[in-house]
Amino acid sequence: MPKGFTGKILKINLNTGEIEKLDFSRDFYRTYMGGGAVGAYFLLKDTNVATSPLEPDNILTIAPSITTGCNVSGASRCSVVALSPLTGAVGEGQAGGSIGPMIKRAGYDAIVIYGKAAELSYVFIDNNTVEIRKADQLKQKKISEVYEYFKGTLEKTRFSIIQCGKAGENKVRFASLMVDRNNVVGRTGLGAVLGSKNIRAVVVSSKAPVDFHDPAGLKEFNRIAKERLKTAGFPGILKKYGTPGVVSIQANGGNLASFNYKSGFHKEHNQLDGETFEPEIGAGKTTCVGCVIACRKRVSFETPYQVSDKLGGPEFETLSTLGSNLNITDAKAVAKANELCNEYGIDTITMGSIAGYLFESVETDSIHSAVSLENDYRFGQPEQLFDLIERVAAREGIGDVLADGFPAAIEKLGKSTAQYAIHCKGQGLPAHMAQVKPSQALMYAACPIGGDHMSAEHDWFLDPDDEDSRALGIFGDGDPKSTNTAKVRMTAYSQIYYGLLDTLALCMFVWAPGNIHNYRELENLVNFTTGWKTSLWELMKVGERKINMMRMINAKRGFTAKDDQLPQRLYEPIPDGPSKGACVDRKRFPEMLKKYYYFMGWDSQTGNPTDGKLLELGLDWI
Repeated sequence: MPKGFTGKILKINLNTGEIEKLDFSRDFYRTYMGGGAVGAYFLLKDTNVATSPLEPDNILTIAPSITTGCNVSGASRCSVVALSPLTGAVGEGQAGGSIGPMIKRAGYDAIVIYGKAAELSYVFIDNNTVEIRKADQLKQKKISEVYEYFKGTLEKTRFSIIQCGKAGENKVRFASLMVDRNNVVGRTGLGAVLGSKNIRAVVVSSKAPVDFHDPAGLKEFNRIAKERLKTAGFPGILKKYGTPGVVSIQANGGNLASFNYKSGFHKEHNQLDGETFEPEIGAGKTTCVGCVIACRKRVSFETPYQVSDKLGGPEFETLSTLGSNLNITDAKAVAKANELCNEYGIDTITMGSIAGYLFESVETDSIHSAVSLENDYRFGQPEQLFDLIERVAAREGIGDVLADGFPAAIEKLGKSTAQYAIHCKGQGLPAHMAQVKPSQALMYAACPIGGDHMSAEHDWFLDPDDEDSRALGIFGDGDPKSTNTAKVRMTAYSQIYYGLLDTLALCMFVWAPGNIHNYRELENLVNFTTGWKTSLWELMKVGERKINMMRMINAKRGFTAKDDQLPQRLYEPIPDGPSKGACVDRKRFPEMLKKYYYFMGWDSQTGNPTDGKLLELGLDWI
């Protein structure tokens, strides 16, 4: 029997109700391993150019990996892949928590969902028991209500749930997926895909263990992680405050999205920092399976808004995109907005960016259409933000306009509003400022899933004295602000490494360069779980394979280099703060993009993989 994986993938056909347990060879797992690569495999194999993201022929894959469930820090994530209703391109997101390990315990390496149920349903999985059950009782319920329903129904049974929320049911194109109550698959609108299939939730239960090659070796990882955490830099901050602990660090570097991405600094940023609000509204923490960092921080308070600790607290990205980016610096207000998004299943990042688009369009009197607004939506007004989130989730009034994403909103509100829509491929940008970080400018434009800050390492990684960067073949002058060939190499090579982490479903806070574990230990992790005597070379090729598959999904749908564009605002100098004057270099950026294609082995004109690159990676079947 294989170790680290079961060899079985669960295929659910909602059109017919047919359940299949597909067998795949060891070579399949050695080639794709899991996570985003397995999801991309099924999209490439079973969809075509005519497949619509919100129609039954889209395919949604929930995939842990060969390392998932081994009770090692950072090894409990899970990837979800489908065509994105937000971008029209490939969609992918990851979440921690327990859904990945629970799927493995139930005996499956992935769940692949085809078709559409005739009525609102949920999927229940308990080892060999796989059922599609009616879910009328869950219709339009909040995330926490659905979780409590299953908690009561399943009584003392251990379970994990991934669900789409009210926004997903209503096909909001940036709807997220919630895992249990504290983890989110936030990006690319995958909640809308699950909702379009008439599936409110996938519930998985199992007590079975996962069989790994070397349990003693895996146990040693825990000792190592605990010891290193004592002196770790970034992971140490996460342990104490979670990602909110870096708000002031980013603001002081001019890298905190503010005022709809015009500025990288807000003078009241300290109010949004975890060190400031944790003593007042902190309510404990949660952790993913087996992780020593425990970076998920909860909040709870009764006034001036009521926020419980059930759905976790706001992360760094949320504190910026729903906070400083909208000129809201009351941490309680941002926590309330975060709770609303989590209760309805809405991506906080795109919600913040599309709210910024609306607020600036209103304040500049740029909306020239018959669309009526229920409120005078403007920056710095928390109550207006809460109202907008409610309307988006329910698809009411202006919320219905915004729920279809940026291009649709611009069409209805007028072309004069387009300059305030800060997105790439239709996906709202994260908090990190591309004007300040050239590597992020490159990733926002070129990433297959649209603007994303978790697909490559950031500019600090171009450090001539850093062994982690040297070990990936990254070298150069070390200037974080540079836009030269060395910076492009750093972005491309680190993207491949991050592609590997997403394929192995590993957390960057533990496994990214400079955190808890190193490259050699990554080789050991794969060995201890599967018994394979792998190498970093082989593993990097797996990450590269995943990225190329996703790029080919887009290529088949007509995406080319012309779609690797940045919003015009990023070319405008930042007017104030520590990053005053910074902007994306309009002349140099196209040169960076072309060099990036060269490093990736892609056609310099189309920006897509060549036949030779696909052949090298064993993807010539595409």
